[in-house]
Amino acid sequence: MSTPAARTARRVEHDRSPLLGVPRRLVSLLWLPIVLFLLFWSPAQQVSPTWLYAGLVPAVAGWVVFALRRSMPPVATILTSIALAGGGIALLAGSDGWTTSAAFPMMAVFVAALRLPYRTALFVDVPVIAATTIVVGPYTSLWDALLVVAALTAMVLFGIGRRDSARRIEEHERTLVADARAREEHARAEAIADRARVARDVHDVLAHSLSALAVQLQGARLMALRDGAAPDTIAQIERAQRLASDGITEARRAVRALREGPAPVDVAGELRELGRAHPDATVEVADGLRLGAREGETVLRTAQEALSNARKHAPGAPVTVHLRRDGDSAELAVVDVAGAPPPPGDGEGSGLAGMAERAALVGAELRTGPTPDGWRVRLRLPARSPDRERITT
Repeated sequence: MSTPAARTARRVEHDRSPLLGVPRRLVSLLWLPIVLFLLFWSPAQQVSPTWLYAGLVPAVAGWVVFALRRSMPPVATILTSIALAGGGIALLAGSDGWTTSAAFPMMAVFVAALRLPYRTALFVDVPVIAATTIVVGPYTSLWDALLVVAALTAMVLFGIGRRDSARRIEEHERTLVADARAREEHARAEAIADRARVARDVHDVLAHSLSALAVQLQGARLMALRDGAAPDTIAQIERAQRLASDGITEARRAVRALREGPAPVDVAGELRELGRAHPDATVEVADGLRLGAREGETVLRTAQEALSNARKHAPGAPVTVHLRRDGDSAELAVVDVAGAPPPPGDGEGSGLAGMAERAALVGAELRTGPTPDGWRVRLRLPARSPDRERITT
């Protein structure tokens, strides 16, 4: 999407001279010393001292104001044009015919055409053209007078063209911004639709399958009790039933997060609940930690995946889950002590990739790798979260 900085950069680029590559206002200002040099040191540019100083001050002041002030109120623009025109006409009145002093009334009509509405510019430019044409005379032929009028009219048309060009550029820029916003809204709508589709799939397939599994496990437990099965068998069925129930809860939470965004979670309570489901896990949570909703969800899912990997790759090994403050940041460490480092090739599944993706979404740093006697997962959360809502552990 187009940012204000990008729009400003484009305006500056369009306001640059195609030949010199510098802003046009500086080009306008550089012309002033050239005009003054020709006016004072050219033998053909003789201006009587009275008219010289009477006309030079307002003319130069108007030129400088135009060059340095990009935007002005209409009244200030009219005054600038009058100063340029009045000073230039005074200089022409003190000289003999058409001289370099004509640059000032030409600049006056250009400024009015460039920065004033059409009708207002007309009321300024017509008297300036008429007064300049009269002051430059007398003429030896009508064609000389028409040439003066044509030169001033050309400057008016040049100013109108510059203004129309700037307006077209601004309209084009607005169109680009509107198109970028429309594309962003379309992409956001597609993302919302995709999330809703995934939520429906999770609900209709995974949640229903887990619900059916929980019902079957309940039936198996009742049958085992009826047939007098061994206590270990009944305990395993009950444990599988709890896992299925937990899976249903997690599936519903995932559906809710996909549809509504991440909801606040009790990080400390959820971590301790995970520890109780893992008999060999020890959970330690520092008090007073403040985590955003997305950060809390990331901590919980990372710990859940790390404990699942420990149960899979190092069954029976003690595992420590530690969530603590580290300066202004928070850090989660999950370490299992299997007695030996894992064999080569371990830790290359999709679970670690999923943890890394979650960490990247909240700007966290994830480090996983073997230790001399096991495996360690370390998640370092940023000091500041983009989430507004905070959850205290």
